[in-house]
Amino acid sequence: MSKVMWVGRATVFLVGLAVVFALIVGMASTALGANGKPFLLGKRNVASAVSSIVKRGAGPALRLGVGSGPPLAVNSSKQVANLNADKVDGKDVSQIGVRGLERVSVDSADNSASPKQQSIDCPTGKVLVGSGYDLSGGKAGTAPNAQSDLVVDVNQPTLNAKGETTGVLIEAYEIAPTSDNWNIRVFGICATAPS
Repeated sequence: MSKVMWVGRATVFLVGLAVVFALIVGMASTALGANGKPFLLGKRNVASAVSSIVKRGAGPALRLGVGSGPPLAVNSSKQVANLNADKVDGKDVSQIGVRGLERVSVDSADNSASPKQQSIDCPTGKVLVGSGYDLSGGKAGTAPNAQSDLVVDVNQPTLNAKGETTGVLIEAYEIAPTSDNWNIRVFGICATAPS
């Protein structure tokens, strides 16, 4: 092989080796380039270690101000301790929605007395979020044409000392006197009172 050809091949090999070396060193320096250096604003900052902002004294360590859109973007849906918001319109998460649902019910006496009242009260610390009633007995005729001799004339919420609705009162009476026994079952759906 001629000396010129050998020199040409050696030159191509050395240039190729230099390019590969430059690429490897360039990638490594990009991966490690931000460690120990200041954040570059408006640029992509890459680091192989966790970056921290520590502020001594009062006030926030970081303030983000943007014209529109979210002030911070992440590439994960994981919750971060001490970072996720737990307030909506100034209310704590414990004050939003219905919590601690509990169904309560009470039956009145089962007799022919008229009028008849029955009320329910939610357990302490709970408020009424829904109510209902069922009249049992006091019907004339046979199914499917039975008609009730009863009518409800009072369906009234009851309040506690704070003015919160904590119960309901139902009153019914016989439209036409009947000797049949009947009763009122009152239902309440209670939930934890907002704090």
